[in-house]
Amino acid sequence: MMKWWGWGDQKITFPMHEKPTLWPWISSKLNMKSERATPPVARKDVAMPPPTVNHAFLAALKEKLKADQITSDDEARLHHCYGKSYPNLFLARKGYIQQAPDLIVYPRSHDDVVAVIELANKHDVCVIPFGGGTNIVGGIDPREDGDRMIVTLQMTQMSRLISVDKMANTATIEAGALGPKLEQDLQAQGYSLGHYPDSFEYSTLGGWLATRSAGMQSDAYGKIEDMAVCMKMVTPAGTIVTRPFPASSAGPDLNRLMCGSEGVLGVITEATMRVHPTPAVKDYRGFLFKNFESGVVAIRELIEKNHLPSMIRLQDEGETELAFNMKSPPKGLQAFVAKGVKGYLKRTGYTKPVIMVVGWEGLEESLVHRREEGLAILKKHGGFALGKSVGTSWSKDKFNMPYLRDWVMDRAVMCDVSETAATWTNVLPLHAATTAAVKEKFKQEPSGDGYVGCHISHTYETGCCLYFTYAAVQRPGQELEQYYEYKKLVTDTFMRTGGTLSHHHAIGYEHMPWMEQEVSPTGVEALRALKAKLDPKGILNPGKLIPQKLEVSTEVAKIPADGIEGWGAQSFQPKTLQTATYEAGSD
Repeated sequence: MMKWWGWGDQKITFPMHEKPTLWPWISSKLNMKSERATPPVARKDVAMPPPTVNHAFLAALKEKLKADQITSDDEARLHHCYGKSYPNLFLARKGYIQQAPDLIVYPRSHDDVVAVIELANKHDVCVIPFGGGTNIVGGIDPREDGDRMIVTLQMTQMSRLISVDKMANTATIEAGALGPKLEQDLQAQGYSLGHYPDSFEYSTLGGWLATRSAGMQSDAYGKIEDMAVCMKMVTPAGTIVTRPFPASSAGPDLNRLMCGSEGVLGVITEATMRVHPTPAVKDYRGFLFKNFESGVVAIRELIEKNHLPSMIRLQDEGETELAFNMKSPPKGLQAFVAKGVKGYLKRTGYTKPVIMVVGWEGLEESLVHRREEGLAILKKHGGFALGKSVGTSWSKDKFNMPYLRDWVMDRAVMCDVSETAATWTNVLPLHAATTAAVKEKFKQEPSGDGYVGCHISHTYETGCCLYFTYAAVQRPGQELEQYYEYKKLVTDTFMRTGGTLSHHHAIGYEHMPWMEQEVSPTGVEALRALKAKLDPKGILNPGKLIPQKLEVSTEVAKIPADGIEGWGAQSFQPKTLQTATYEAGSD
């Protein structure tokens, strides 16, 4: 179980002691005048709201499930109140619970899920599917406007590897399988799914499918929807089951309908996935380019000539600066050599360099030609080889970055990420426009400065994903207003400059105001019609993905009149994102 106030295991924190230059660099970058401590409140100071109980539903549920599958314990409820977005963590750290699930239910089979959904539909009880709880767009927060009971369906006890078809290279897996267990079970059979999102350690197969997740090796294996062969999804109207064909033209692809459904249309219980033999070779290396543009040109040639590595990540100048400060400074002979190399690079035009990390996975004999041709292309465009140590450092820290957010939040820093995807025509203009807009916004901060960086990942023939990170010193008393100003600015810039609303973080409620702009008014109506047919009572994960037809009341967020210490809560309604207070595209 992750921290209720932050990321990951209770015993793990970001290893800042291993990175002596990082915090001084961050402090300087954000122009911090002094360090302000903003730790989370003690658990004893968090008051949980009393649960709403639908007694008829609860009595019927106890006849279907075992006693240890049902709990209304406050500790369990607290851990299921929020996902891991910045506003989620800010509120949790202040000890303010906007809304809590009333009951946590732990299904152990597909039939258990069917029983829960049937009873919930009969008794008008809301159900929120929940995997690892890593969502950062509000996708698993309780958001019931009425007085209905809210049940969180905690799926992680459904984690079995059901079967592996070694002739077809497919595996059938229960949806609650967490990333590490899923890979461990597959690798025991000689296989891998190869899906490693940043949240890998704490997220589930069902969560990946429900949000159309992308892993770090998507260049080789595709996004999660590209790996799905067939699925089961339980809805109030019945269970949708697709069959394990390599391809079909039997109408619209229902697998694609279930992928990205975010628990709003149903609960995914199992899936058959494309898998591949465990890679014998994992060769990761770093390169330095003179600028972001030359790295982009190199990636495009790799794609055009079909020499793309299994993973490619191009960090812009801002993110490269962060990467350099994530390392311990060299000592002795290593420092002497590094100084000489740095001088050489400056003399040859690498004055504001950017890092590219590339990785090849598979059998050695199948990689040789592709790797040699790829290395030649990178060199042609000015790629200066940094060796495998960069790949090793990147691999070591690749799951650590969410812990860094907790660390800086302890010191009054607002830090968040926004991602999009664009065609190659729009990649550089979008990158430039977003970076410029955020830097201009920093000038309005009391400190007058901040940090913004971006990397390219998840490449395609037509374009790629751009993933931005930005940070600024928190404005005391206006922390959430500040966050939503940046959220709106960045998302509006994406939409205006040819980016998608989300490449892999999904919609939740934070992105809902832009859904009509993204999929068209008629597209939204189609989603509403689908929701009405599969879930006529609206019990599944209310308030997510599909914009409401009617404006939500600004009274939804019941914030104490005296606000929360350190937050001017009475002047801001964070739950009311689809009202005029947070209207997409407005000035």
